[in-house]
Amino acid sequence: MENQKQKQKKYKNSLPKRLSNIFFVLFFCIFSAFTLIAYSSTNYFLLKKEKQSVFQAVNIVRVRLSEVDSNFTLENLAEVLYKNDKTHLRIDDRKGSRVIRSERDITNTLDANQDIYVYNIDKQMIFTTDNEESSPGLHGPIGRVYHDHIEDQYRGFSMTQKVYLIGLENLWAMFKSFMI
Repeated sequence: MENQKQKQKKYKNSLPKRLSNIFFVLFFCIFSAFTLIAYSSTNYFLLKKEKQSVFQAVNIVRVRLSEVDSNFTLENLAEVLYKNDKTHLRIDDRKGSRVIRSERDITNTLDANQDIYVYNIDKQMIFTTDNEESSPGLHGPIGRVYHDHIEDQYRGFSMTQKVYLIGLENLWAMFKSFMI
């Protein structure tokens, strides 16, 4: 009889312990599943927002560059940019070449490290939104699409008849080529 009482007492003590263990296992399984769902959906929406941001930036660049005539000199590019953002436009002299910088205009529609570089037919940079511009060199014939490997960044550029355009990180991956 005493043996039976001990078994019942042991059974009563172990049941709550088992239930609490099962509860914690279920809780952590549900929490892990919720975390995975939240992470994947958040990642999806962030990537979607990034894609929209790049599309908007591409449209801005396309409109701005379409306003410039085919000669595409520093002065007529400055005129187009000045019409859009008078307060943040400045022209810097760097190592003998003038660089137009517009800090707010185009860059605010982009995330970090998505700057724009425009080169003329002589492969000289005539426009950038990058404050720490390092002027990567361009090589090759006009009309072919290349990509430029810069440390810790991936920036694609394509060439049209008169203009070199470099910039918009992820543009190369998303659009493969970008012609104005």
